[in-house]
Amino acid sequence: MTERLDLDPADGPWLATLVQRVHAARTAGDEDEAARLLAYGRAEGGATLAQLADQVLAGLDQRDAARQRGTTMEPFNISAAPEGTLICDFCAGSGPVVYYEVTEFGLSGLGGTWLSGDRFYACPRCRTLVDAEDWKGMRDWIGPKQFNQGTRMIIMGFRQHRRGEAVEFEPGTNPEAGR
Repeated sequence: MTERLDLDPADGPWLATLVQRVHAARTAGDEDEAARLLAYGRAEGGATLAQLADQVLAGLDQRDAARQRGTTMEPFNISAAPEGTLICDFCAGSGPVVYYEVTEFGLSGLGGTWLSGDRFYACPRCRTLVDAEDWKGMRDWIGPKQFNQGTRMIIMGFRQHRRGEAVEFEPGTNPEAGR
């Protein structure tokens, strides 16, 4: 079985609320409150959520700085994967074994546009489901609560923009290195 990261469907609203409150405190100049909220988030949310919160807050800082200059911000990436590692783009499990090339696409949502990148990584279980085009099986594997509107849109985008078959790579290697 694929190991999953410590994310739960309930984490999304919790993370969004934490980020909004920290950002509001910083905007109001209350660094003590921002620091208190971040310490609470790190203690209660764990390493994965703390990493995501830091990345989203950095993105909000970039957005605010761009607005002050009268420009738009550059796209940025957030990832629950530890630095230098890959996760399955379908179930967030560790140990992807293939990637699928896609024509990059964007999905608009809260705070901006999410860009897909040009590859979707898959663990062994998700590869089997993708290759069989078993999208109901994918929903069952990911879990109905995790398979929310955002996830459905990402998978629909993948299905529409996929280019070709799975590209295998050696376990323990990172095909992103040197790109």
